[in-house]
Amino acid sequence: MTLRTVFIINPKSGTPKYISRLHYLIRKHLGRNNRNISIYKSRRPEQVYEIASRVAADGCDMVVAVGGDGTVNEAARGLVNTDTALGVLPSGSGNGYAKNMGLPFRLEPALEVIKNPRFRRIDVGQVHDQIFLVSCGIGWEAIIATLFEGSRLRGILPYAHATITTFSQYEPQEIEIYSEPGNWEYHGRPMLFSIANMKEFGVGITIAPDALDDDGLLDICLIPRHSLLNVLKYAPEMFRKNTAEIPGYIRRSAVKINIRRPYPGNIHVDGTPKPAGNEIDIKILPSALKVAVKQSG
Repeated sequence: MTLRTVFIINPKSGTPKYISRLHYLIRKHLGRNNRNISIYKSRRPEQVYEIASRVAADGCDMVVAVGGDGTVNEAARGLVNTDTALGVLPSGSGNGYAKNMGLPFRLEPALEVIKNPRFRRIDVGQVHDQIFLVSCGIGWEAIIATLFEGSRLRGILPYAHATITTFSQYEPQEIEIYSEPGNWEYHGRPMLFSIANMKEFGVGITIAPDALDDDGLLDICLIPRHSLLNVLKYAPEMFRKNTAEIPGYIRRSAVKINIRRPYPGNIHVDGTPKPAGNEIDIKILPSALKVAVKQSG
């Protein structure tokens, strides 16, 4: 029995040639006259959420997000706590979700996952009315995400440019963290401050080497400011999945997190900057999202 599947395409995440080929391959792999397949193009990020939530309420089996982490996040937001699965055809810059989930980046192998999926449930992080699948960033990485969002270019080079541009300018705030379980407290000025549900950022950087997306826990990850020399020395460890080797690295598991800071400012959810106030509450939603992944073996 063919699953009732809805594809939601972010046209900005792929070239016209890519989208044309996508339509062709969907018909090739899933049936030219398959009435269980529907394709939508989103005009704005919020429309991805609107379509996903509407078709989930109508009993759709799977929503396939075609785009980057922002598109995936908006689709997932409409599917949380439903029986509709999230599938992904990655076509963004970072594709952190796809990388963490081991999904193919090439179009035809990715469509094979959609055609013959294995389903499982994963945890979702929630910060106020937003969710995140990969990570939420409150420190320097939120500034980088804001600059990257405003760039016309995509890929590792503009991300690296934003990183270099902001390094000397960013002054970490004095923050207070309270988390459960254990009533753990932290007071300090971390340079990098991420709440991770998965191991890696989208550009291959590992922030939480031991994170699991189905353990009912989030990972608080903190790295203090280092000199430029130390950054050059230790940054490669994040690409080697040895982040814990960076001096001053702190990791703490939690289910609820309260953050207080002197000034409001952007945070990022799965790489998309969002405004946030002086106080930020974050929690885990265990097993809240059904997802499509590769068959094992």
